[in-house]
Amino acid sequence: MRKIKDILFVRIVGLALCLVIEIPFSGFSQQDPVFTQYMNNLLTIQPAYAGISGKLNFTGISRAQWIGFDGAPNTNSLTISGPINRYNISLGLSIVNDKWGPLRQNGINLDYAFRIQMRENQFISFGLKAEINTFQANFTDLRIWDSPDMVFMNDVKLKFIPNMGLGILWHSDRFFLGVSSPKILKDSIKSDEGKNAYSEVTHVYGMAGYVFFINDVLKFKPTILYRWAERTPNYVDFTGSFLLYDQVWIGATYRMKNSVGFIFQYNVNPQLKFGYAYDLTTFHPTQVNSGTHEFMISYDFITLYRGRRHTSPKYF
Repeated sequence: MRKIKDILFVRIVGLALCLVIEIPFSGFSQQDPVFTQYMNNLLTIQPAYAGISGKLNFTGISRAQWIGFDGAPNTNSLTISGPINRYNISLGLSIVNDKWGPLRQNGINLDYAFRIQMRENQFISFGLKAEINTFQANFTDLRIWDSPDMVFMNDVKLKFIPNMGLGILWHSDRFFLGVSSPKILKDSIKSDEGKNAYSEVTHVYGMAGYVFFINDVLKFKPTILYRWAERTPNYVDFTGSFLLYDQVWIGATYRMKNSVGFIFQYNVNPQLKFGYAYDLTTFHPTQVNSGTHEFMISYDFITLYRGRRHTSPKYF
């Protein structure tokens, strides 16, 4: 039976990767917000993450980017996810608010994840995402220094943009490995004058993480996140965090050709967690901005398994 499961696992993973890789990509900008503390909540970019802990989870993250830079991005997200009756079916809800200069976006995402247990405490999860995104652009508020551009002569009123995504995640209590594409459709928005004002492009993410048990006191968790979008720089985030006494996380992060950062998290108990991250850009940081601040709060409701309270620490 185990041999059959192993063969099935390899074929399923191969098929899912092929489906994601063969999607045609085009576009010119990056729309999916990614947080420095992504390893604690992948749901905004990975639908297969829904209900991964087997508990009902609420997580909120607020990110104020490039402090001191006029019109800098400001992103807030609230995610809710948990299993439905059995662990192999989970649902998730993500609400994301993103502001950047004259642009305003609000997204509501519904996520569905289906899990197959491959080995003891190891699962393969398949996720689907449905999204409704609103877009608004106040282009007339901009000060144009060069000759007038017709794209910026008219505002874009509130527009609704539907989209969908998919993902696959192999995980246990100590590791995760996956790939996702949270936006598959490539929609565009035109201004009232018929000019192309905004286009969505497909993004692809590869992600992995592992928790090393060094001793009874200390654990180490390296994670990596790769982001690809056509005609924009590809980013790789490297993060390493140490966990002391299953309560305090201290770590650092490096985003290639972009920024370095510091991460601190405190587990009040197995249910409640607070987090803070500070990023500093590596391109003229003292001349452009004074850094990025990111705050997180996460809460897991205690669940019962065969009459026992399930309160194991959450590593990701």
